Amino acid sequence: MPDAVTKRFGDEVVMKLAQMAMVAGVMGWMLASAPATAEAFDLEIAVGAKGGINMVAGQGIPDDSRMTSDQGNQVYFAKPEYYGHFGVGPKAGLSLELRALDFVGLETGFYYSVDQASGYVDKNDALSGRTVARIHSDQVSRAYHLPVLLKFRVPTSRVSPVFGVGAEFIFQTESELEYREERRAGSMGSLTDQLNARNQIAPSNYILLTLSAGMEIKAGPVRIPVELRMGYNLGFDQAMSQRATYDESTGEITYDGIYQGHVGVFTGVLYEFDLLL
Repeated sequence: MPDAVTKRFGDEVVMKLAQMAMVAGVMGWMLASAPATAEAFDLEIAVGAKGGINMVAGQGIPDDSRMTSDQGNQVYFAKPEYYGHFGVGPKAGLSLELRALDFVGLETGFYYSVDQASGYVDKNDALSGRTVARIHSDQVSRAYHLPVLLKFRVPTSRVSPVFGVGAEFIFQTESELEYREERRAGSMGSLTDQLNARNQIAPSNYILLTLSAGMEIKAGPVRIPVELRMGYNLGFDQAMSQRATYDESTGEITYDGIYQGHVGVFTGVLYEFDLLL
């Protein structure tokens, strides 16, 4: 992404973290200012680790796409050959949650994921209509994740339902795209060679609107969360003009590495400390 966009994205992260710190500060001030008799107010911090599987998906770019090249000219691509894709990869990291009254909390953390997504298209013979070959695209991206979620927990003695809503900031460090051929009734190996030479991909940063739902099992101060987390990229645009650049001097198309949506299943172990006894 351009430096200005990256800087703006970084500023948004700083602003979100500042807001989180402000909430924590206000809650701490309220705690310090509360009368000594306000023993019913309870504040905890839960720290630990979570991990699981992360599914990613995205739409392909339509045929007959138009865009402006890096040189400022209007260009047309009958077959961009960037397919819809889906896949599953690992995600794990550290989690921190500030909780009040055993009911509401603010969660953040720092996670690392290896996102893998594949797509394909069948190439058919123009006369017979039979499939000659299937062309696969494989995308692998590595990214850091910073969630900021407002969490709600139903207080119970042992197993508590937990729900959350917020944003997840994603910073891709690497992204790779590779094409391969699965032969059926012939071969189009030259096409995969052309696509591997022409179609590139670059790391990207984006923000997900994130919802979570699950449960938390209590065992003394230890908490075992099991949750489903779903995120949608509100800034996703299927158009090639919004997702790629074209350099006429090299003939290369560079797509951004963003995904349209994430769905993950996670568990872990948290240890809860009382800030007010």
